[in-house]
Amino acid sequence: MGKPQPWALVAAHLQTSGRGRLTRSWQAPAGSAVTMSMTLPLPADGATWGWAPLFVGDAVRGALVDVLGDKGVGRVGTKWPNDLLVRDPDGTWRKVGGILCQMTRSADGTPLVVAGVGLNVSQEREELPVETATSLRCAGYDIGREAVIEAVAAHVMASAVTWGRASGHEVAALRKRMRDHCLTIGADVDIHTPDGAVHRRCATGIDDEGRLEAVPLGEQADSPNRMAYSVADIVHARLHRSDDLRTGQ
Repeated sequence: MGKPQPWALVAAHLQTSGRGRLTRSWQAPAGSAVTMSMTLPLPADGATWGWAPLFVGDAVRGALVDVLGDKGVGRVGTKWPNDLLVRDPDGTWRKVGGILCQMTRSADGTPLVVAGVGLNVSQEREELPVETATSLRCAGYDIGREAVIEAVAAHVMASAVTWGRASGHEVAALRKRMRDHCLTIGADVDIHTPDGAVHRRCATGIDDEGRLEAVPLGEQADSPNRMAYSVADIVHARLHRSDDLRTGQ
């Protein structure tokens, strides 16, 4: 197989061995989910590369709001670092999809990111792997896979074009938009670290390196005990409660 090229897109009707972060696996019945990968050029300045899953995740969030229309406003959000959440009819936020980004290079050495997107579209409740998952159908939306794929491709590629310009102003705008729609910020989070410990913290923000900022419960955002966690620092960053998050936009 040849080297990947920028702006390529592959979507699968059936994926039986999907790979998530830390080699976690998932699968879905044929035709019930969006499983797609896009190869996007990276900016020459590598300082923002760590934001790849965050930028892609927020673009997918925007695509879902777009395709769901007025009914999707306030019911779609992201969870740091790479999950998409929707609010089910019972008011609970549940995971509807995820993002996985992997850095690579094209044949001519151009730095690329392969952005994998998986979204549950038409699964019934009994077809979902865990209670904390949902699908667009379970959330009350009867949307076809083709419409979701088209919207996701358009939003992600537009975001990649903006990101690729590497303008400080435009990158700052992308970061602000992502932070505005990240449901993790302001929530209590159980942070599972590789040593097996679990630390309950209040998530206060995402820094310019894409790390989750969090403080011990009851402390202010500028606490001297504030920690910044990179994706490599954690095994899970689980929301302590998913039914009392601030409303996504």
